[in-house]
Amino acid sequence: MGEIPSDIRAILEALARKDISIEEAEQLILSIKQKESYHSPKEKKYEKSVLGKEFVLHKGEEYTGNLEAVNSKIVIEGTINGDLEIAFCDVSFSGEVKGNVQLVGSTIKWNGGTIGGNLELVGCTYSGERPKVTGKVEEINNFFINGILGTVKYLVVKPFLSGIKIEE
Repeated sequence: MGEIPSDIRAILEALARKDISIEEAEQLILSIKQKESYHSPKEKKYEKSVLGKEFVLHKGEEYTGNLEAVNSKIVIEGTINGDLEIAFCDVSFSGEVKGNVQLVGSTIKWNGGTIGGNLELVGCTYSGERPKVTGKVEEINNFFINGILGTVKYLVVKPFLSGIKIEE
């Protein structure tokens, strides 16, 4: 029997604690499954994780692969050939993502740009000119979700990250 992926496990744990409703859990799981089906099996995937740091992709630069960031400052002016998954970050976006973009609990400054897949926003605040999105745009932003995300960010993510020494 295989191990449950960490993102699905986190959703199930939140559901067990009654932090989210069954409908919200289903929506999050469907989003994850949809993201997984986006990639063809022959496609070579590269992933970069940014944890509590700054990541800048300047205009004219290109990154191939998926980019994941937690509790970081992210500036995207160039092109990402893959997906962008961000949680609890300060984001400035004016570039291009050729895959899906998922943002959770983040503050976003839009400056146009393009997204070649779907855009999913959960508990985010944003300003500026939103990018052109080829796929679907889904936004979940309500008092309940914002309360959960605030609790997760300040009671789980920040204390956890403060106990980790990041070395390169």
